[in-house]
Amino acid sequence: MKTTNIRNEMHTILEFISDGIYIVDHSGKTLYVNKSYEDISGFSRDELIGRHMKDLTEEGYFNQSVSLLVLERKEEVSLIQQLGKQRKDVIVTGNPIFMNDGKIKYIITSVRDITQLNELKNKLQRAEKFSEIQNYRYIFDLDDTDKPSILYNSSVMHTIVKKVEQIAEFPTNVLITGPSGVGKEEIANLIHYLSDRKEKPIIKVNCAALPDNLLESELFGYEPGAFTGANKEGKIGLLELANEGTFLLDEIGEMPLALQVKLLRVIQEKEVQRIGGTKSKRLDIRFISATNQDLTKKVYEGSFREDLYYRLKVVELSIPPLKERREDIEPLAEHFFHALKKKFRVDKELAPSTKAMLQTYDWPGNVRELRNVIENVLVSVPDYTIRPDHLPNSFIKTNVENVTSLKDRVKNYEKMIIEKSIQEYGSIRKAAKALNVHHSTLVKKIKSWDEEVEGI
Repeated sequence: MKTTNIRNEMHTILEFISDGIYIVDHSGKTLYVNKSYEDISGFSRDELIGRHMKDLTEEGYFNQSVSLLVLERKEEVSLIQQLGKQRKDVIVTGNPIFMNDGKIKYIITSVRDITQLNELKNKLQRAEKFSEIQNYRYIFDLDDTDKPSILYNSSVMHTIVKKVEQIAEFPTNVLITGPSGVGKEEIANLIHYLSDRKEKPIIKVNCAALPDNLLESELFGYEPGAFTGANKEGKIGLLELANEGTFLLDEIGEMPLALQVKLLRVIQEKEVQRIGGTKSKRLDIRFISATNQDLTKKVYEGSFREDLYYRLKVVELSIPPLKERREDIEPLAEHFFHALKKKFRVDKELAPSTKAMLQTYDWPGNVRELRNVIENVLVSVPDYTIRPDHLPNSFIKTNVENVTSLKDRVKNYEKMIIEKSIQEYGSIRKAAKALNVHHSTLVKKIKSWDEEVEGI
């Protein structure tokens, strides 16, 4: 009677243990499963008790049986594996109970759920990686309350922005094409901001900035010891970091073919596997790609996969160069001028003739070049008024060469000489004296230039 009470008490104790308990006999047949094991695994004791571990393993209840390993090795065995219907991460430890003759009588296995622990570890890795990204070679944005600025007056940019507003809410992949410096990244930011992912990360990677092997390990991450020189604790990949958010692949045309195959698999199967790993992680990512290359040409040449091209180009947004949307030059120039004045704490103005010259320039570097020119004159010109002769020499030379008629060339050259003289001598009267003309002549010329600018 006493023995029966002890057994009942032990049974009760096992039922209250938070770890899962699984007991098999010397042959591998299941004898007992506690309540915690049912909770962790999602399997009921009714479908396990009386069943042999080999049969259960073959039927997919476990990917590996620690009890069978203990029977084989006759010693304690521990494994980290995924268990049950929900594929929870668990530590499984099997301990043999020996009889006096040295044979195994029972194997008692404890199962501890470490899913939350792994989630915390992954969150820590994500936080550390985000910190690294912000101080390294990638760009990471968690959207704030400020809407990305897309400044334009042109009808072509109006059409593009309206299309962005239409597609942003859908998880559709987008390919943004256009010359360098036209603002492809800003369009990607706007898509992310207008989507339901705006509170999630947007990860941006320049595919041309990293060596092939480093690009792969950064995108996919790796398990401990995956290759020589790998971090001993492994590394979370940028694709995992972008889960539920947006991933911008800049300069996608530079991605090596071998990596294109792996990226295609990620997009198709919506999961990623770290280098050296065996487990896949489900992903929910909106891919945006950007390039200044002709990908159709690269497909024809065999340097870009056609199937990946069509996966990325579900929607294409083609951003034209600045010279094809000159209506955008003035609002962009004004925006950069006032923003940089505030940043550098200077008070200056652009002369009307300078604005006119900005408007006629072809801007081979597009919006990026425009911003750089504005910053250049703001920090390098000591005068309050910024005139055309303050612009970079290469800029002025190109602008003069673009004027086709002799009359316009002479007018531009005359304008440059007069404005430079006024700058040098400090007043129109003194400049007129130095140029040996009446000061009223200069006043008339300057007035006519301003009237021309107002009429543009």
